[in-house]
Amino acid sequence: MTTPSQDEKINQFKDNQQPCVKLLSANYCTPGIMSRCSAGTVWHEQKKCKFASKSTVSNRCMHYIVSIDGHCDCVKAQREMSALDQVEKDQQGI
Repeated sequence: MTTPSQDEKINQFKDNQQPCVKLLSANYCTPGIMSRCSAGTVWHEQKKCKFASKSTVSNRCMHYIVSIDGHCDCVKAQREMSALDQVEKDQQGI
């Protein structure tokens, strides 16, 4: 009996992945000089963000500030992205 090659093992793993498993939410806050929302400009696109909260006055996330180019005003989202950015820098030795 032959043993499967490394490529065959990888392909078997890929074939066994569940197609119904999807990312339910993500943090769309983009870190920078001013953190911005990269999810989009309307609620339909922004609601996928795990920090999204529907605005009561318009069709957008309440954290999305239109007047300053889509700035994300959610402190928790900004902190999470800053922490991830720092971990990435630490791993790269920067």
